[in-house]
Amino acid sequence: MSQVTRNSPSAKKPSSIANWKTKFTTPQILRWGLYLVWGVSLLALGTANEAVKMQRDAIETIGKNTAPSVLTAQRIKDSLADLDANAANELLVKPGENPEAVKEYRKRQEKLSKLLALAAENITEGDAERQQIRTLILSLGDYMTQIERARLANERGDSRSLLEAYRKAANILDSILLPAAEQLQNVNLESLDRAYISQKARSANLLFLAVIGNLLPLVMLGLLQLFLYHRMRRNLNPYLLGATLCAIVLFFYITNALNAASYHLKVAKEDAFNSLLPLRQARALAYSANADESRYLLDREFAAQHERKFVEKMAKIAVIPSNLNFESVATEFKQSNVKEVAGFSGLFAEEFANITFGGERDAAVEMLSAFGVYVNIDKQIRSLVNSDKRAEAIALCTGNKQGQSNWAFTQFLKKHNDVTDINLTAFTENLDRGFKSVGYVPDKSQQSSDDILQLSLLDRSFKNTYQVEMWSVGLISAIAILTFFGLNLRLKEYS
Repeated sequence: MSQVTRNSPSAKKPSSIANWKTKFTTPQILRWGLYLVWGVSLLALGTANEAVKMQRDAIETIGKNTAPSVLTAQRIKDSLADLDANAANELLVKPGENPEAVKEYRKRQEKLSKLLALAAENITEGDAERQQIRTLILSLGDYMTQIERARLANERGDSRSLLEAYRKAANILDSILLPAAEQLQNVNLESLDRAYISQKARSANLLFLAVIGNLLPLVMLGLLQLFLYHRMRRNLNPYLLGATLCAIVLFFYITNALNAASYHLKVAKEDAFNSLLPLRQARALAYSANADESRYLLDREFAAQHERKFVEKMAKIAVIPSNLNFESVATEFKQSNVKEVAGFSGLFAEEFANITFGGERDAAVEMLSAFGVYVNIDKQIRSLVNSDKRAEAIALCTGNKQGQSNWAFTQFLKKHNDVTDINLTAFTENLDRGFKSVGYVPDKSQQSSDDILQLSLLDRSFKNTYQVEMWSVGLISAIAILTFFGLNLRLKEYS
């Protein structure tokens, strides 16, 4: 029989698969498979924890740092404007004739001190915030000094000195205090918008990385099962099957946590906060316009200027079509499918365009109607002044009885609170759910019981339960241990 030479063309060359099989023994492949599962499991743990950390940071930046500071700044504007309105109402009459205005002025002083302290405690934007807070604290003292001078002049019956002191106070408020509060709001609002835009841009990338990172252990375990089946003719390895189940649980746990956090942050920002913002802006403008109404009566020389400012602020809050009034616009919005009314614009229109939550539409309709009542009473005040019935106009402006201006404004504020509370509740609840999705819960032991602020989200503190970390580490450890035992059984066959 003839021999086939080594270089004979009829000799068969070993296939690449055969080379691979001879180059790596089964025990080597199993050991490298074990090391790879451990490696990709650690990678999955790292990507999951990094993605969760970024989601936490986004929620904290928006819900704990910037949004509360925006709302604090707006409440500072509210309090400043209402402080001035009460000062003007007190000075419109003789000393002691308007004790309600004196009482409300003192309440606003107390509230302002607390709000400024709260703003100082929540500085996250450095000097951009610090400088505005410093300006507010220093200039508020100057404002109140001038109001005290006006009060003393009122006690003496010196109307000229009263107006001189009040004009200085009003100038401090208009040119220093309110712009500083506005700038404090804008600094945090810009930071909030940047954080949210950045979070939205990164959200898809984070989810992609987390999905890939947590799929790798699943893929490796599947390949090992196939290898054992084809190379060793083994059915499913129970240990590897358990590791695979752990990998599946980890995959869905992490992706659900990230999706839930993104969803709740979206609801908090786009549905709740985007309504809170115009509502709070409208409230601050309403307080300021209410002060202009009182200034209109107090300072006759500049009455036209104060009236113009009142009208400008009303236009920012709500513009009513010429063929309609507040009540008819409110009636239009009672229909559940109406998002806008032709010709109706302003901050209230922004709120109606973003109605999302249960009961919000009805509350907004009542707010709009109540605001219309206040505006109509203001028209009566100006009509009385034009009819030389100044004393009656002052009584209507400073009165707290039903049908008088302060009563109407209070009713509007109550209805406004109803709408705000719905959105504020949705905002805080979705922040809580978003934080809970990534392992944070409210720390009630660290929260203030001070009712005067009535802004629970401003003093909210959260603690890490390490739930995500514990689940991730636990499942990764289970994958590593089960894979070791599963492959070790096969390795023993080669001992």
